[in-house]
Amino acid sequence: MLAYLLDQQISPAVAEQLQAKNPQIRVTSVHRWQEGAFVGQAGALLLRAAAQEGLTLVTYDLKTFPDLLAAFAAENEAHSGVLFVDDATLRSDDYGGLVRALLAHWQTYQSLDWNNRIAFLQPA
Repeated sequence: MLAYLLDQQISPAVAEQLQAKNPQIRVTSVHRWQEGAFVGQAGALLLRAAAQEGLTLVTYDLKTFPDLLAAFAAENEAHSGVLFVDDATLRSDDYGGLVRALLAHWQTYQSLDWNNRIAFLQPA
């Protein structure tokens, strides 16, 4: 089942609000996950650790991750999915918009296998 790991660019409040709206959604913030051990770490380390726990990474990092994902694909290295968020579509300080978008995304895609899947989060 689809589970989210929100990266360091997304406030932990978004994870808390999402969990409050729908307790069935497995969501955590990188700030709280693994006691914050992956805050500021390289993207490859984060993707590998998230994959071990079946977490789909939600990130605003459109500069680093596309190249990293291409490298993963070239090496046949699996990940548990990446859900990109574009600041022009959903601002990072729009917690309500992020929560609504993630709720809608989860309701639509929760049953899909997110291994090696890449998508963009759309506003609800």
